Amino acid sequence: MAIRSTWKFLRDATAEQVQATINFALETNNKLVNGKILTRLFDPTEHENGFGNRVFGLWTGADSMVPPSHLGKEFLASHNHYLISGAAQVDSADLEDGIKHVTEHGYGVSVGSQLICLCNPLEAEFIASFRAGVESRTGGPEARYDFIPSAGAPAYLTSNEIVGQIALADLNGLKVSGSYGPLWIIPSYYIPAGYLAIVATAGPNHPKNVISFREHVTPAYQGLRIIPGVGPYPLQDSFLSRSFGLGVRHRGAALVYQIKASGSYEAPEIPV
Repeated sequence: MAIRSTWKFLRDATAEQVQATINFALETNNKLVNGKILTRLFDPTEHENGFGNRVFGLWTGADSMVPPSHLGKEFLASHNHYLISGAAQVDSADLEDGIKHVTEHGYGVSVGSQLICLCNPLEAEFIASFRAGVESRTGGPEARYDFIPSAGAPAYLTSNEIVGQIALADLNGLKVSGSYGPLWIIPSYYIPAGYLAIVATAGPNHPKNVISFREHVTPAYQGLRIIPGVGPYPLQDSFLSRSFGLGVRHRGAALVYQIKASGSYEAPEIPV
């Protein structure tokens, strides 16, 4: 990206006008990074890296690779972590089955690890209505757990006693709406409606996280770089550059759902 302004504009521009251009660049950078991460998470397409090696998403059951066994649990080559929900609306079975799919590989069960559900606010509204022993959708499965609002949720009244610790208000800057069993619900408009992901996270930059985020080893080449242009007359210009790489480190540490009644999984289009 490049930012260019004439000296006449800068002579008369307010600080807010100049700052608005910088803010747009920061927002674009944030959209690029988040969009690429989510595209790698939700897209099962196999790629090839610069060294000619195969690069995978989560387990697909279509690449002849068998997930490693865990504590005596064996898996088949058809094991798949890109699923459809089997209904037009998210229900409790989607979350409960997703938890099993991740924890059976050994993720989200150790101290310091947390299971989260990344979803669009539309799905989060349905999840917030789940109550133990009650159908999670009309004609659907009965929920095993209650949805419990997080510490950051608006004040609410309840006639029931909450047993145990409620979810935190945020997780590393991401707002948590509540919890369903061991799962913390994190709604975000970055997630396309009709999709959700069950993910085990161990915190920022942890080697057990599902996706690895790579940058140049030299700090000067990390993050959003602002490079001076030729300037200063007749244009004041600068260039912005962002370089990074992504790769799925642990193929079993997440599970993705497309919320639909039938058919095969189709990856969403996530703008970057």
